[in-house]
Amino acid sequence: MNPERTRSSRFLNRRTYLGLTGATVAGMVGATSAASAADEAYETVTVPEGEREVVNVDDGETLENVLYDVTACGAGVTIVAYGSDWTIRNIAVRGQVDMGDNTVIGGAVTDGGSARIENVWIGDGAVYEADGGIGIWLDPEHDGHLTIDRVNVQKMGNNAFYCSSPGGNGNGTVTFRNCYAANCGVAHYRLPRGVVDNCVAAVTDDRQHRKGRGVWAWSPGPVFVQDSQFAMNGHHYSFVPGAEDEGSTIVVAGTQWDDEFRGGWTDAYGGTAYFAGGNGNDPQNVVPAGCPTSPADAVED
Repeated sequence: MNPERTRSSRFLNRRTYLGLTGATVAGMVGATSAASAADEAYETVTVPEGEREVVNVDDGETLENVLYDVTACGAGVTIVAYGSDWTIRNIAVRGQVDMGDNTVIGGAVTDGGSARIENVWIGDGAVYEADGGIGIWLDPEHDGHLTIDRVNVQKMGNNAFYCSSPGGNGNGTVTFRNCYAANCGVAHYRLPRGVVDNCVAAVTDDRQHRKGRGVWAWSPGPVFVQDSQFAMNGHHYSFVPGAEDEGSTIVVAGTQWDDEFRGGWTDAYGGTAYFAGGNGNDPQNVVPAGCPTSPADAVED
């Protein structure tokens, strides 16, 4: 099935996007069917100045092999994925999105199902501003399992991976594998339960909206971190277990993490970080093997 796509100058945010999923998107904005052509390696969608491309992905659908060019002033893109057994892969966003406190990919896996986001470049980031831009956001109704593999998110003002919302509602889980997040505000990996495996977070920018937490585990937990690198360079905690006066649990193994910022982690919310074997404090700022390092890497895979 082909994802539905339309252009809209009205921006979605994480609080309102569910109202534009499924048939509602098609009905409100007159979405038309448009997928990457089978006889082309990938499709390029150029978003005009001051507009945003909105793409809807439903049950069982795959969005793949598309480069979204948002280099025009005020251009952006949001991919809305809702349902189960959907896939987003080989996607690149070229240029900084300019769409305020909104997300590039937002969605939920429902009915206890599963879905995947893989081989995606959002590395050009968002225009610098307070709460400017989210890489990937999960809706509270997420009650299945999402695997995020080989996704590169950088320079977002409001979280790279904002996946904590299901903690108090849908109770879904998320697994990050081979991902890279850098110079994002608030947090780089934010989730209520799941796994962060062979991933990297790095902060090399000392501006306020570019230096977020490494892993922020929200209630109820646990979050398992393994074989990863957190090169925070003293700008923020590597690990924060808990939020809003509710504790969570982070279990760390085989991981290099920065302890320069107030010891590297905090129990301010009543949470706990358990450090198993193989850890150290010499993190490297490297992109995991297979994770795209440019738009071309993602779409020409």
